[in-house]
Amino acid sequence: MFTRMRWSGLLFCAVAGLCLLAWSTGLRGGDRTAEAETILAKATDLLDLRGTDGAPFLLKAEVRLTEGAKSVDGVFAVSWAAPDRFRRVIGFPDYKETDVARGENYYSKRNTEGIPLMIWQLGGLMDSLELRKELPAGSKVRRVENESVAGKEATCIWTGPGKGDFKICVYAATYELASIDAGLDGPPQTQRRYEYGDYQEFGAKKYPRRLAFSGWDKRAIEVKVEKMIPVHEFAADEFAPPAGAVISKLCNGTEELKGHPEPLSGARIPVGFDDLDMDIYFEITPIGAVRSAQIVYSSDPKSNKEILSWFLGTSFPIKTCDGRPIGYQTLYHFGDRR
Repeated sequence: MFTRMRWSGLLFCAVAGLCLLAWSTGLRGGDRTAEAETILAKATDLLDLRGTDGAPFLLKAEVRLTEGAKSVDGVFAVSWAAPDRFRRVIGFPDYKETDVARGENYYSKRNTEGIPLMIWQLGGLMDSLELRKELPAGSKVRRVENESVAGKEATCIWTGPGKGDFKICVYAATYELASIDAGLDGPPQTQRRYEYGDYQEFGAKKYPRRLAFSGWDKRAIEVKVEKMIPVHEFAADEFAPPAGAVISKLCNGTEELKGHPEPLSGARIPVGFDDLDMDIYFEITPIGAVRSAQIVYSSDPKSNKEILSWFLGTSFPIKTCDGRPIGYQTLYHFGDRR
């Protein structure tokens, strides 16, 4: 999700409909690969409101988070003037967060020590249209097909570092993103789906008024954008830091991960755990220590407690921004599925 480094997330998208030849069935893989790469570039220009050519805006949305049979409603709001000047507010009955960027400084205040899994994923969903930064390292176009999505023609692109970890479908006639399926290389319980609809024009850009996430064994997020308007001038105190905020440095530079997770017991998987399949959400400090952990999916829930204790004291890769260590959140896979 969005962190103090930048508005991150774990996603990217594509746009379809370059020319009549793109819809013929006899194209070779190389021909469609070039088409898909062009589509990705055009999608970036259309959907990224916070690029260098972005205009100031105010966004306010209603949000519903669902885990199993429990749901909670809240709000998500953003005042954006520039990449280094914005305010983001998240509000739920048990969670409050305000983030402000002013120049090189980043101010963050929340009523919890860490960032819950679903709040992190909400940030990822809302940031999923910031395309230039979301393409996973080593991603390649694996397959391109024409499909009907919600009764409309779309181009679907399978891409990723693996054989096709992501499937991105985009409406051909409008350049609007329809959906993204992620984690396709894993079991159904760990796959995620992102959906977008009810687009509005915003100058030369477009933005969906409805966004949705589903996955991770009955977890879901629904977002309804109530207000998305251009702003010619913000109030003088719009970007005033919240009282008591933690101050850090904003990162719009190069981020890097160095190292590998190293549990105290060593890199060897404990006896009896070789066949486990597990995804764990970690919050990592700037020195690579585990701040908190939550199991997202487990093939053997009875082993959860022991696996978490195995990671107690783990040294994770240190993430840096232009060489400076920073904290981060990550979804870590335990097992040999990937």
